[in-house]
Amino acid sequence: MIYFFSHIRVRRHNILIMNFDLTEYNRIASMTNSREIAKELQSKSAEWKEQYYKLKRKARNDAYNAKAKDTNNAKRRELRKLKNETIVKPIQHIDKPIDIDAVDTDIKREYKVGTKINKLNENTIENYIKSIRAIYPKYNNDKPLNEDAEVLKMLRWEKYNSTKLFKQNKYIIDNVEDIAKNYASYLPKLYSIYSRLTGKNLKQIREALYPYMTAYNENYRENRSNVIVNKEATSKISFDTNNVVSNANKITDPYDKLMYMLLFLLPTRRLYDYRIMRIASKKGDTDDEKFNWYYQGQFYINNTKNKNAIILDVPKQIIDVINSLPNDTDYIFGKLYNAPTLSRRFAKITSDIYNEPFNAVDIRKLYATYNMKTAGETGDMKKYNETARQMGHSTAENANYSLKIDSLSYF
Repeated sequence: MIYFFSHIRVRRHNILIMNFDLTEYNRIASMTNSREIAKELQSKSAEWKEQYYKLKRKARNDAYNAKAKDTNNAKRRELRKLKNETIVKPIQHIDKPIDIDAVDTDIKREYKVGTKINKLNENTIENYIKSIRAIYPKYNNDKPLNEDAEVLKMLRWEKYNSTKLFKQNKYIIDNVEDIAKNYASYLPKLYSIYSRLTGKNLKQIREALYPYMTAYNENYRENRSNVIVNKEATSKISFDTNNVVSNANKITDPYDKLMYMLLFLLPTRRLYDYRIMRIASKKGDTDDEKFNWYYQGQFYINNTKNKNAIILDVPKQIIDVINSLPNDTDYIFGKLYNAPTLSRRFAKITSDIYNEPFNAVDIRKLYATYNMKTAGETGDMKKYNETARQMGHSTAENANYSLKIDSLSYF
């Protein structure tokens, strides 16, 4: 078998003999006829041929390893896909595709200046960047988004070139219908990113996205409660204080124990609110609105999705765990985790306790359902409204979060 390796590039410091001609090597290495190669090599010195064969072996090994890497990556992707398909999630939303033909592509929204990028919280920016990184390769020959891409500069609040930004992102205009068909869940984030851009060309991106984003949001609201609930899994969940404390006492790591108690013993807030929570040494620390704080038995929630700051009284059971943390603890989970790592850690905690990997959104939905069920049984709407507020959303949003199935019989 003849191996053909074009454009072989070898650094000069790898060449062991001074008179080894790289141009000559590349010329011979690019030949496909073995007899012609042998004829060319006859005139070369033994040292030259030794170096030639050494580099050919390296090129062959590199090509083999690259192919093996691609094969292994494909196998891993297939295994992940199979795993995701076979795992029965505790709560799984059933997506209903957008009716593309029914989208009114003529609708436009009057431009309004939104929140500046540098005023958005870190988690929002991370989600925007993650979405762009996911979408870009699908319409750019599977090439990853370059680190110096103009849209990333914009999201990082760096100086960017508007003309380049439009050229690099025009693929969204060209493929917006396909995005809506196959990757609709990205539409709200994409619109949130590009709706902040001004300029004659750049506004074309947001105008192309807006009709499909609107259709997606309407479709989501209409089908939000369309879920499959694994009752065998959700029936294991209890928000009873004694039950929660009993489960918490099975957890040896104090930070994991705290994470579990925060989402089960208090009205369940977004995990992000606790991810950026620090322990204040003095009351004045709580004025720093970039973070959320714990201080003397209270949580000061400054930085949250809906911008509604709130002070929460902390149950004694949680205070005791916080007081048991190492003295040098700054962030209440021991350090500032990135969002994906923290989500995986929480899923591991719930998997160890319930033999089911619940995520924080699952628990929020179950707590909202628990809140509605309790209000239905007691008639105490004042408590229902207050619990919804402590969860960080309105009473209407609490109703939307609730799982409306079988009269909430799985608690």
